[in-house]
Amino acid sequence: MFPPLSCARKPITIRRLQFFSRAAGLLLLTGLTAIGAARANAHGANELPDAAALLRNRQFPAAVAAYQKILRREPRNEKAELGLAAAYFGLYNYEQTRRVLREAAAEHPKSAAALVELGKLDIHLLHYDDAIVELKRAVHRDPTFAPAHEQLGVAYQAKGDGDKALPELTEAIRLAPGVASSHYFRGSLYADRDDDVHAYDDAKAAYRLEPNAQTRELLGKVALHANECGESVEVLQPLAAAQDVNPEDLYLLSRAYKCAGEAQRAQELQQEYEKRSQAEQDAKTRKMHADHLATDAGELARKNQLAPALAELDQALAEDPQNGPSLALLAKIDFSRGNATKAQEEITKALRGDPYNPDYLYVRGKVLENSDPAAALEMFQQVVLVNPKESDAYYEMGEVYARMGDRRRAGEALRRAVALSPDDPDYKKALAELSGKQTR
Repeated sequence: MFPPLSCARKPITIRRLQFFSRAAGLLLLTGLTAIGAARANAHGANELPDAAALLRNRQFPAAVAAYQKILRREPRNEKAELGLAAAYFGLYNYEQTRRVLREAAAEHPKSAAALVELGKLDIHLLHYDDAIVELKRAVHRDPTFAPAHEQLGVAYQAKGDGDKALPELTEAIRLAPGVASSHYFRGSLYADRDDDVHAYDDAKAAYRLEPNAQTRELLGKVALHANECGESVEVLQPLAAAQDVNPEDLYLLSRAYKCAGEAQRAQELQQEYEKRSQAEQDAKTRKMHADHLATDAGELARKNQLAPALAELDQALAEDPQNGPSLALLAKIDFSRGNATKAQEEITKALRGDPYNPDYLYVRGKVLENSDPAAALEMFQQVVLVNPKESDAYYEMGEVYARMGDRRRAGEALRRAVALSPDDPDYKKALAELSGKQTR
């Protein structure tokens, strides 16, 4: 069956909201690679662009370290602060992202940049009212800053207030007519309002300025509604040819072929759409069931009922071979039974699908602790980058540093663990023993 025609004109979605604002997993990327020469001093002329390159390549832990190094020397470097926030965002550490952005906004009272990024963060978290507050502050600080108007329009659009969104997006385009994202969002708004003429103009502009999957999809939809059937086919064909094609794009292309009078091709794509939609739904169902089985297996493992836990994990992985929670739990069980090699294989596989999951990083650190202490430390350090309140990771870091003979760092890590979990007897005992050894 064809999906309802309304799907071609759906309200703004998370997928749309993430366009440009979370490209490649980043809050802020555009412009970061170009600012190094203007702000860096002779001591580290390449540090900002190098940090931005790490960010662009999704090497988030390394990017955090690079930006922190810059900020130790230049504590009020706004570009480094924004880059650090973006790196934390890539690690899903939204608390640190917000902290860094709030500090940057306070330190640079005439700049709207950090407030805009705070607005983007709240939009990403679906906190639209909070986003509007931050973005209004950004506009008040600098009425000429186009991204502030754009994101304020996006926040209003996400709330369903198109009347307030439209003038903000229009002002963003007036201030910066060459920015694809502003045309994209305004074109989406016009399309939702069935204003095909204006939607078509903005969709064409967005696609011309930055041809990518989102702008192609928008132009393909709008061209179809404007009866530009051949153009819709031409624009959507590359999306349909992609291996990870979105089933909805197949549906749109089938309609475009039908509009262009190619009934046979339209029917073929309709069948492919139905096939892929069903496969996608089946995969989601299998993953949900596998996640549920992994949760049950975890409860059984905590009760030391390993045989039934392993049976549930086998069933989960039969349904979803890449299921991260199942692989991580299996790694814990295998490691506890002395099979570190198998545990390493399993946790590495889990991390491929979710590379900054703190639980997975912690498990890998435990698995590596005896065979490769340096690599284990790196894992635990990444855990606390993602979640600075993870006291277990600080405790393990302290233990590893102590075995390596670095008592200063061991003490720092253990004190941090005790500060985060002051009632944990193991942390207190380890710190007391280390302190006793240091005073003797």
